[in-house]
Amino acid sequence: MDLSHVHVISWNVNGLNGQIKRTACSDLLRRQHHYYVAASASLDTKTRGSLVVLRHNLSITILEQFGSEDGRISYIKAIISGRKFAFISVHAPSQYDPEFFPSLTEVLLHLQDFSLIPGADMNCNVNVILDKSAQRSTATQLQASKDFLNFLSVFSLTDLYRAINPTSKQYTFYSARHQSFSRIDNLLTPATSLSEIHDVVIKPCSLSDHSIMILDFYGTL
Repeated sequence: MDLSHVHVISWNVNGLNGQIKRTACSDLLRRQHHYYVAASASLDTKTRGSLVVLRHNLSITILEQFGSEDGRISYIKAIISGRKFAFISVHAPSQYDPEFFPSLTEVLLHLQDFSLIPGADMNCNVNVILDKSAQRSTATQLQASKDFLNFLSVFSLTDLYRAINPTSKQYTFYSARHQSFSRIDNLLTPATSLSEIHDVVIKPCSLSDHSIMILDFYGTL
């Protein structure tokens, strides 16, 4: 397959377990292309989950599928055009959990032979100055950001939006509780892949309280 032009989307949809919301999201995907679920994770109570969804006509060989019991992490190991990729979906806790990033790190350590492409709602900011409208941060919010940065360092991953837009302020979520906007949704790739990135954009979507993040790249990452 020619990988000259590829899109990767990160999208957090609250309430997807409901039939109306699920049908609306399915219809949106069908209008774009035909998609299927390649990997999924769901908590027993179905209060949270994560999915890796692929376009039907994508020429891809899936080697392994994974979904964590807590519903927070799902991924596929795959080969595209002879290259090994791991596409990962992550939904971090909304309240700070000191065990989250260590557990995510433990899972991803098994994927180091693959180019990691995580799409994530990390529920924290890479840069607490640029990624929040309100310049107030609690001790746990600051610690979550510190843990996130350490996680990026361990895997040599780059926050693509910030790499391409080093000073821009654009947000993906509004918290009524905190009365502030923030960019807590992310698309990440290895730092060595930056030269192949064409663009990363944030687009609002009426079906969700989170905006959609879209990665557009040329080449083979």
